[in-house]
Amino acid sequence: MNSLKANSKYLISSQISFFLKTCLALFILAGIQSCNTSKSLSKKAAQLEEAGLYNDAALFYYNALIKKPSNIDARIGLSKAGQRVLNDKIDNFTKARAMEEYRDAVYAYKDAMEYRTKVEDLGIKLEAPSYLADDYEEAKGILIKGLYDDGNEHLVNKEFDKANKIFEEIHKLDPDYKDIEDLKDVSRNEPIYIKAVGFFDQGLYRKAYYEFEKIYKANPSYKDIDILRDECLDKGKYPVAIAPFDNGSGQKGVEKKMQAFVITELSTLNDPFLRIVERDNMEMVMEEQRLSLSGIVDESTAAEVGNILGAKAILTGKILSYSAAEGNLQSSRKKGFEGYQVKLYNKLEDKVYYETRYKPVSYMEYYNNNEVNLTFQFKAVSLETGEILFSDVVQKKENSEVHYASYDGEATRLFPSKDNRVVTSSRDRRQLQNLVRSNRQIKSVSELSNDAYREAAQEVASDLYKFMKDI
Repeated sequence: MNSLKANSKYLISSQISFFLKTCLALFILAGIQSCNTSKSLSKKAAQLEEAGLYNDAALFYYNALIKKPSNIDARIGLSKAGQRVLNDKIDNFTKARAMEEYRDAVYAYKDAMEYRTKVEDLGIKLEAPSYLADDYEEAKGILIKGLYDDGNEHLVNKEFDKANKIFEEIHKLDPDYKDIEDLKDVSRNEPIYIKAVGFFDQGLYRKAYYEFEKIYKANPSYKDIDILRDECLDKGKYPVAIAPFDNGSGQKGVEKKMQAFVITELSTLNDPFLRIVERDNMEMVMEEQRLSLSGIVDESTAAEVGNILGAKAILTGKILSYSAAEGNLQSSRKKGFEGYQVKLYNKLEDKVYYETRYKPVSYMEYYNNNEVNLTFQFKAVSLETGEILFSDVVQKKENSEVHYASYDGEATRLFPSKDNRVVTSSRDRRQLQNLVRSNRQIKSVSELSNDAYREAAQEVASDLYKFMKDI
């Protein structure tokens, strides 16, 4: 009975002691926010060490030395507390190894050695048993062998993700272990290869190509990847003929400019399967076949044109309308006021002061506007089936205008006028100042036309790109 009471008192005493130590640690840790000089950190570390909290103490000693490497107290403290921390980590390794928990043992050893290196980087040497490295190598060897067998089993069962995770772990532990580099490569690339071959066998050469490309970028010598990748490009090539564009606008030459912009935009798609077919005699070929875009309506007719042109699709377009309006610079003289300061003297107060006065002036206001309007129709037709692949009509309106003011005097002193009176409101004056600072460069009709052509051509390229992604 007395023994039970004694044990009970000891347990209560231990709990109180633990509680007090924990409170002390929390109090000291909280104090770091208010005072964190090297000396104060070292002092807090000593308090933690005295309370038996040497893990926390070692951390404070470490931070104290980071701030001031010449702190002798911190150096001595870390040497003692750090050694105790390292000993605990080594004990974790030893216990795990004794229980044949080799994974835990290996990572406990790595944790211990990383800590030792971290402390020794500050010039403090920590001791470890000489046999420790051999024990680690033995535990690592047993762990890797088990992992290697498990990884190969997953590979045989085509569980590639599981195999890859295991081989990656082995590679980190020992990058030179047996054929681990090759196995890692297989576990990563084989599922992609199987998927790509499946697409290839179905004739889905574009999808197959991009899967093969993933492997090729990682390992260009993997199996027959380079041959299959090139074969995908060859079999999946999609030649598109560009027919001469028509012009229904009445403006000479606009169809040729539009076609040039379309070809330029298509060339920037950077699609490995797209090939643009341009033939100088295409118009003659179409005329010989007595065909126009609207005439390619059935599979036999389309295939005949496709064989002649060497294309699987034909793209045609027509300028439905085009107009360009070049404006004339308009100017008008406006009334305003210029503010100026007058120096005055107040006899009663014997003080000099300044008064703003305004004199009537005039300034010039200018306005101009250039505008281009374009309506373009385009259509892509399959030369294998005769069906329309995509078509659209795009309208582009481009304009550029300038509206500004010019004043020969000091522009920052310029004020607007209303009913021959100066207007000093900040809003009205800001509007006038903005006009004075406004842009005076206007885009020419030629520049606006090019913008319209380019934007219309980008829509053609966008539609073709979307179509190409799905074939």
